[in-house]
Parts: sequence; C-alpha cells; structure tokens
Amino acid sequence: MKMTEQLDSSDPTGARRPHRQSTVDGAHGELAVFEWGALDAEPLVLVHGLSDTHLVWSAVAALLADGFRVITYDVRGHGQSAKPGAPQDYRLDSLAGDFFALIDAVSPKRPVHVCGHGWGAVQVWEAVCEPRANTRIASFTAVAGPNLDHVGMTLRELATQPRRVLQLIADRKFWRHGAGSAQTAAQRIAYPPRVRTWLIERLGGIARAYAPIAPTWRADLAAGARIAATNLPHYLLWPRERTTAVPVQLVVDTTDVLVPPFLYYGSARWVDRLWRCPIPADHWLPVTEPLLVAEAIANFIEDLRAANASIPRQ
Repeated sequence: MKMTEQLDSSDPTGARRPHRQSTVDGAHGELAVFEWGALDAEPLVLVHGLSDTHLVWSAVAALLADGFRVITYDVRGHGQSAKPGAPQDYRLDSLAGDFFALIDAVSPKRPVHVCGHGWGAVQVWEAVCEPRANTRIASFTAVAGPNLDHVGMTLRELATQPRRVLQLIADRKFWRHGAGSAQTAAQRIAYPPRVRTWLIERLGGIARAYAPIAPTWRADLAAGARIAATNLPHYLLWPRERTTAVPVQLVVDTTDVLVPPFLYYGSARWVDRLWRCPIPADHWLPVTEPLLVAEAIANFIEDLRAANASIPRQ
C-alpha cells in the first residue's frame, strides 16, 4: 500500500467520509482505496457496481465502522483508479485479479469478508470461485448480483425445457413480490437515486436518500458500459461450471427490476454453503436502505462466527 493519508471524517453534507485513503497496485494499474474503522478490526471489503465509485458505500461503511475495518476501492476504470484502455483489461478475471491484489495488500495474513453490489457482486463471484478464495475470503454477501456462469448454465438447461420456462414465468417468486406496474418499473430504471439526488440538489433541496455523484461520472459510465459489453455475452453464451466452498449470502431485492430474483435460481447447486436474505426493496439498496444492508452483512458474519465457535477443536 502507498500514500496512506488520514482523513477528516466530518462532512458538511452529513455523509461520513472515509478515515483513511491510500493506493494499491492492482493487476493493471493503481487502485484508489478508502477505509473506515480501526486498522486492527476484522477486515470487510465492499465492492461497487457499474458506473459507481466507493461513494456508493459511504452510508453502509459508516454504519459498520464500529465493528469492522471497512475497505472500499474504486474498481478499475472508475473514480480515482487506473483506467486501462483495452477491452480485455475489463474481463472478470482481470477484475478479480485486482480484488486479490487489494486484499493481499491490505490484509495479507487475515481472510476478509466481502460484499459486492450489482456488478461488484458479479466480480466477486469470479473471485470466490477461485481455489485461493478458500483461504483468503471468509464470507461473501452478494447484493443484487448473480454469478454470470450460474445464470448461463441455468439458461442453457432451461432452453431445452420450454414447459419449465413457462412455469417459472407464471410463478411470481421467480420475478418479484409486491404490486408493481410497467410504469413503476420504467420509473425505477430511468430515475435512480443518483439522478434523483442531482435533480433535487439543482432545485435547492435535500434528497431523502443521498446518492453522491462522483466528478468522474462520465468516465465511470464509459467504464461500466465496457465491463458489461466485455463480459455479459461471453459468460452467458459460454458459461463454466464454477463452484465455491466460501459461505455465500444472497441479499435478494425482491422488487428489483434490473436483477429479478429468478436469476439466482439454481445457485445452490454450485455453492456449498448458501444463505438467502430477501428484502423488498429496489436495486440501489446500499443507497436507499443502507441500514438493512449493514444489518444483513453484520448478522451473516455473526452467524458464521457462532457456527464456527460451536465446532469443537481437536
């Protein structure tokens, strides 16, 4: 790690700022790293999704800082991190390489807990299915982000079972719970928290769910589009059988119009220890419901501690 800097945690907007900032050498360039909490606390890494930055985790990180050393970073191409130009630099294996480089730098001797949101979860899925994850990752919480290989394998199998596809489409639990409409779904996609915050700030108000917009948002959008275009067709068309022994918690946004719950269908086949935590909220949970996300992460880790403590030592 380089350029460690202690930051002032006060923020005039009321949002908590990170306590420390540094850089880490990733697989193809430097990653900007931001931390909350005590250095000797149990490490927890939060990974953002497409077109976001570490800022999306500010509220969640502040809530968890008393119990964890919370570490966030700007994914390559986003925020203050390096911005390679070649499409292959944005493949999931390269992004997973960044993640392992980060945890080897910030916590070389201690496994980390990790939570990813959206495509941040997609990236971490790639990492947790690597053999070295068994000793480097203590737990993984995926918020609104499935494993693309698992989705691809499921779609390939369902393609030969049209009757089963019709049954799943008719079963609402594989889509979402609660009342909704096409108009509501369109509003959720076109009017996300960052757009809402931007408009309210321009009108002189204060947004209920503050979603800070990074000054690098144009580059962030371009990087997000590049990651999606590079990976989505490839992994859905040519999926691999990917398994993991890392404990995994799925935080399923049951009213998510971008990542409907049916995309997690079948994940239990490839995950040794899988938990499911349904929350009736939309896609942008870290911003709109930070307390629920923080509680889901902390409760999952506490349950794992209790389970491990109950196993008698030889």
